[in-house]
Amino acid sequence: MNKKDEMFNEFDIDLETADRIAKEYPSLSDSARERMFNMTKKKMNITNDAYEANNNSVIGVERYNRPRWIKFAGMAATIAIIAGGIGGGGYLLHNMKMSAPPVGSSSETDVTTASSVTTNVTTTETTTAATEAKYSTPEEAAHKLTDNYWDYECFFDIAARTKADYANKGIELKYTMQYDGWTTDIDVVYYKTIDERLTEKTMDGLKELYNTYYGKNYDPFYSVNAEYTNNYELFGPSFTSDTLPADGKIDLAYTFIEYEGELYQKGLNNEYILDNHWSDDQIDVTDVTENSFTLKRKFNNTPNAIFEETHGEVTFKIVFDEDAQDWRIDQKDVEYDYQDTSAAAAE
Repeated sequence: MNKKDEMFNEFDIDLETADRIAKEYPSLSDSARERMFNMTKKKMNITNDAYEANNNSVIGVERYNRPRWIKFAGMAATIAIIAGGIGGGGYLLHNMKMSAPPVGSSSETDVTTASSVTTNVTTTETTTAATEAKYSTPEEAAHKLTDNYWDYECFFDIAARTKADYANKGIELKYTMQYDGWTTDIDVVYYKTIDERLTEKTMDGLKELYNTYYGKNYDPFYSVNAEYTNNYELFGPSFTSDTLPADGKIDLAYTFIEYEGELYQKGLNNEYILDNHWSDDQIDVTDVTENSFTLKRKFNNTPNAIFEETHGEVTFKIVFDEDAQDWRIDQKDVEYDYQDTSAAAAE
């Protein structure tokens, strides 16, 4: 029995069926099969000597069961994999014997080949990660995006509820507040961001954190009270000592600006910083479609000198972002349940 017969017997496929499937689903191009071959060698750590020593061994195989939230979406991909495997199997086995470079080949060729393998493996792993992200269940995506929500949400609000260098003088600016036909100039001071939760304290580092959780359509200042929130913007301009406005006036109340290459945030009295946290691990997932779902979670905060303990609920709309190839927060609504301290309630 030849190697081709052995291969089909291994998968319990007769030659007639294999030939029919191979014709219906053409194999990959030479270049694509070459990339597949190189990637397989890299992942399985197969060398020419090891293959010759044990022609029937399989190295590094691990069984993996992927979540089956949307089963039908994987059917076409399964057919393509089967067809590609049959059409390219002989090519792969042949090249595993012929892959060793001839004696005297240059080290430059080896480096180029290694670089190509690394690039192909990285690309494949990135694609696989994106595919697995989409096939995550809503519950898995919900936990991934919101379990540490309060650790990153504090950066993305009208005023950053984060640590800043308040001990040193900040950058004093002002802007014109507009609300319901009324305007007034507001003073604002920006202090250098020192919060250790932000690993790269630059505008680019902040945007990278933001894009990890929020989609391109997310509005951090979404509110039914839009005439108020339209005075604000999250990411502001970059300034130097030479480009700061001469009159100290900026067009919007930015949460963050960049000054001399460092990140500065709009000052906020520490007494306004509440310790919000999820009340428990309970999540409520509804309105599930292939590309979106709704998530609700309840939170509490720790009282301080200004605020009593309050409770509330955050409603997230989660969508699959095609650009990021992963789930992202598309919209957020917050409802607070304040304690009623009125005289009528006391009675």
